Amino acid sequence: MSPIAEVEGRRITLRNLDKVIHPATGTTKGELLHYLASTADALLGHLRGRPLAFLRYPDGPDGQKFFTKNPPPGTPSWVTTAEVTRHKGETARQVVIQDLPSLMWSANLVVELHTPMWRIDQGVGIADRLVFDLDPGPPATIVDCRVVAVWLRERLADDGLTAYAKTSGSKGLHLLVPVEPTSSRRTTAYARRLALEAANAMPDLVIRKMTRSLRPGKVYVDFSQNAAAKTTAAPYTPRAVPEPAVSAPVTWEEVEACGDPAALTFLIDDIPARLDRHGDLLAPLLDPAEGRPLPTGEAEAGEDEGLGQSDDEGNGQGDNEDLGQGDDEDLGPGDDEGAADR
Repeated sequence: MSPIAEVEGRRITLRNLDKVIHPATGTTKGELLHYLASTADALLGHLRGRPLAFLRYPDGPDGQKFFTKNPPPGTPSWVTTAEVTRHKGETARQVVIQDLPSLMWSANLVVELHTPMWRIDQGVGIADRLVFDLDPGPPATIVDCRVVAVWLRERLADDGLTAYAKTSGSKGLHLLVPVEPTSSRRTTAYARRLALEAANAMPDLVIRKMTRSLRPGKVYVDFSQNAAAKTTAAPYTPRAVPEPAVSAPVTWEEVEACGDPAALTFLIDDIPARLDRHGDLLAPLLDPAEGRPLPTGEAEAGEDEGLGQSDDEGNGQGDNEDLGQGDDEDLGPGDDEGAADR
C-alpha cells in the first residue's frame, strides 16, 4: 500500500518512494521529496504567484521527459490554479504552487519547476524581474560563463540595476534582475540589447544567436526567456540531469573565483548547508522595493514577443531549452500522463 502523508492538513498519496530517479548517485524519489520539503521555505517564495510549467521525468533523466503547462490529470481541488492568457488570446489554467502541500504534491510527480518572469497578481506579461541565460557551447563551460556574467553585472549596474546569479543546474548560469513592474516586451527588448552589446564587446566569447554552427567554444546569451510566454528553471529546482543537480543561487565571489565547473555544481545534498550559511541569496528578488526601472526610452519587442525568429534567436534550444512555448510538449514518445504517480 502506498504511504499517505499529511502535510499541513492535506492528505497526499506518495508512491514508489524507493524508486531510483538519478542512477548516477542512486538518488531515490523519496530523497528528492525530502530535499524539496527541507528547502521549501526558500523555494516557495520564488514560486508563489507564478503560473508553473512542469518538465516531468518520472523515469529519471534517461527516461521519457515531457513538458506541460496544463494541470496534470488528478490535480487535487485544493491546489491553486489560475487562468492564463496564452497564444492568440486564448486562455487556459496553470498550476500555481502557493504552499507546502502543493509543493509536495508536485514533487510526487517528479518534476522540474519552471516559472515566468511575472506574477499572476500583477498581470500576465507584467514582469518584476528579467533573466539572462548564459549557455556554454562545448568545449566552453560555466567557467567561460563567469566572464560574461561579470561583464553583464557591471553593464546592468551602469543602468542602476542589480544582478543576482544562480547556476542553471545543467551547464550554465542564470542572472536575475529585480525590476519595477514592466511589460515583458520592454524587458525582452532591453535584455536583447544587452546581449548584443555583450556579443560586440566579447566577439571571441559571446554569441547572441542560437545557430548551432556558431556555438562551439562560445557562450550564448539567451535573452528570449523574458518573453511572457516563456519560463526559466526556478531557483532551487532539481534538474533532469544524471546527478541530482540543483539550480542553485551563488555569490558573486563564488562566480568570480570559479576555475573549475565542479566548483559551481551543487547537488540536492549541498543545498541545506548553503541555506544555513547564506540564507536565500535571491531573497532581494522577493522585495518589491528592490525593483528598479529600466532605462527610459527602451523600445518594446514585437507583438508576439518571439524576437529574432528570423535570425535564429530565441528558438527554444537554450540551456533550459526555453521551455514554455507550447501547452503540452512531449519530449519523448507518447503522452504518458499516467506517469504522474511514479
